[in-house]
Amino acid sequence: MTPAMRELCQRLKAAGERLAGLPPETPLPECMRRIGEEALRLLEGREAPAAILFCYDPEQGGLDPASRVAVGKTGELTGPDWPRPDGMAAHALLHRRRVLSWEAPDIPIHPAKQAAGARSVGCWPLLTAEGPVGVLYLSCREERPFTEEEIEAIEAFTGLATLALQRARAMERLRQALGRATRELEELRRMDHLLSARADPQEVLEAILRIALELTGARFGTLRLVDRGRRRLVLGAVIGRPLLPNVAPELDLDETSIVGWVAVHGRSLRIDDLHTSPWASIYRPWLAGHEIRAELAVPLIGAGGEAEGVLNLESPEPGAFTEADQRLLEMLAARAVIALQEMRLLRGMQEITGQLLHAGREALFAHAVALACELLQASDGAIWLIHPEGPPALAFATHPTMAGTAGLAEAVCRARRPLSFETGGWALAVPMLDPTGAVRGVFVVHSSRPRTFTERDQRLLIILANHAALAVQLAEHVRALQEARERQAIMEAFAAVGDIAANLLHRLNNYIGLIPARLEGLREKRPALLEDAYLHAILQEIESRARAAMDAVREAMVYLRPMAPRPIPVLPCLEMALRDLRIPEGIRLEVVGLEDLPPVMAGEPQLALVFFNLIENAVEALGESGWIRIEGAAGPQDVILTVRDNGPGIPPEIQERIFELDFSTKRAPKKLGFGLWWVKLLIQRFGGEIRVESAPGQGTAFHIRLPRAPMDPGGMPSRLEGKEGASR
Repeated sequence: MTPAMRELCQRLKAAGERLAGLPPETPLPECMRRIGEEALRLLEGREAPAAILFCYDPEQGGLDPASRVAVGKTGELTGPDWPRPDGMAAHALLHRRRVLSWEAPDIPIHPAKQAAGARSVGCWPLLTAEGPVGVLYLSCREERPFTEEEIEAIEAFTGLATLALQRARAMERLRQALGRATRELEELRRMDHLLSARADPQEVLEAILRIALELTGARFGTLRLVDRGRRRLVLGAVIGRPLLPNVAPELDLDETSIVGWVAVHGRSLRIDDLHTSPWASIYRPWLAGHEIRAELAVPLIGAGGEAEGVLNLESPEPGAFTEADQRLLEMLAARAVIALQEMRLLRGMQEITGQLLHAGREALFAHAVALACELLQASDGAIWLIHPEGPPALAFATHPTMAGTAGLAEAVCRARRPLSFETGGWALAVPMLDPTGAVRGVFVVHSSRPRTFTERDQRLLIILANHAALAVQLAEHVRALQEARERQAIMEAFAAVGDIAANLLHRLNNYIGLIPARLEGLREKRPALLEDAYLHAILQEIESRARAAMDAVREAMVYLRPMAPRPIPVLPCLEMALRDLRIPEGIRLEVVGLEDLPPVMAGEPQLALVFFNLIENAVEALGESGWIRIEGAAGPQDVILTVRDNGPGIPPEIQERIFELDFSTKRAPKKLGFGLWWVKLLIQRFGGEIRVESAPGQGTAFHIRLPRAPMDPGGMPSRLEGKEGASR
């Protein structure tokens, strides 16, 4: 090996190491510049060497003039030196070998290079197994050709340059793909912002279509929604003018149109030329004065895998839509489905919230289940409510078969997380959690066809379930607030009645109480009048009736005066009621658990009246035989009293009415003629509640909940007093 060759090999080795050491993020033009610099190092000693590189564009099938990179002393060009169709680069790429100006005099040097002073020029193709990646020009201003050693070194160098350029081009494509993906994400984020800023359904549909046209550069488009019940495609939005006067607002959900085909098959269609078969036979034009040649239709796939609509773009240019357009439109369609679902969900929750004060609980549940079935493309749904003392109870179902999801509901209650199963169908169940985290129920949707419920399906159903739980809680709060207001109104009414009662009692004392005093004075001053037996009897009857009237007024007013609940024992109140009752011998009375009950917050005569009324009702229901059982049990905060009988029971259709004011059909002493309304009113004044449990032929039980009296630090009731007197 000659010393010159040995030196070139050392330069070649150093050039290879420097090119291999280029960072992966090196831009393509910088990599080409570094290749040119390393190539010029191999031509040291030449007069004004220069290197020029071009990249090969496989899509255009030729060198890209815009990729030109020049290094060294290229001189001043009088014009562009882009590769010519019949120039050195074209021959080098065609024959896959170098072209040297002194070896191929029939291929002249480019005029621009020659005018800049180039006299010796070589062109090397940069080739890989897949095809060319570019060309490398090397030139100098002297007529002397390159030596054999220089040519061999450059031949070896082009292999290194090809690898470096190929790697740089691959990184450039990755950067371009990343940039394109970033731009697409930015467009999708912009779309999210545009869609989230709109609440009107029509605005959302038009925004989706307008964004689709912006992303693809299309001029015309429609967005149709699937009405699966009527098997129709309904026009939701359209952009493009002028329209045909008979543009169809609806299309059949079948394969007789391109949009219908996409909806039925649930997959995209990109048609480069509508004149080709089979599309020419089913294409339906809708634009006047425009010949449509290309079409891109993308389905909006819902949660159940079925199309909810079709996004359709059209263009008069054949092949107007690319694979990138299709991919971008499919991403837009997926996001559009989410936007439509969120819009429907928000609108549905607003409707549910708006109905809280007006609609019944079943109507709210029906609305929530219908919305869930629509959004998740499910066939049926149900809501189970949780009771602390028992298993979940079915509160609403779209079909009786949903009662079979009881086991799933119990499992969700135990697990406190979403569960699904595939027995007899495909079902998803989620817990209904109120703001405190308590499980108020279970929301179930069921699909009759095979499907997989996604995490998004779970999140969507959880939102609806929690909203339903909140609706239940709010309904309970509203009911409790209404009851509190009723109790407050009752307290205020009783306070007013108490004032009136005191005034009335005072006036009766003044008027009726004067009668006995006057009769006593008549006996003292006119004793002779009393010798008349008839007159004596009349006066005695007048006095007796006056005193009885005063006693009756005092006794009745006990129940009307304002009352502040205080700690009282329960059993003495029952004994007080039993003293005034007549229970037939054929009726057995049992009292269980009242002796050991803690005191409750109530009024003694009022609680006695409650017992009197309930026991008398039981006696009247039993007739001459049967049994009545009075039970008591203490809880941490309350005392539960139950008056139970084995009578004929109360029909279900009137159980809610028995506590109404005008429902009582009888008037009895000490009940003021108001029946069970009076009982409920008194219990509410204590801060308690009453409910009935009955079934025809199975007897009746009235359950009373009363608050326990607070205990002092020593464990005794804080204000346990004697019996409430008639003056209270």
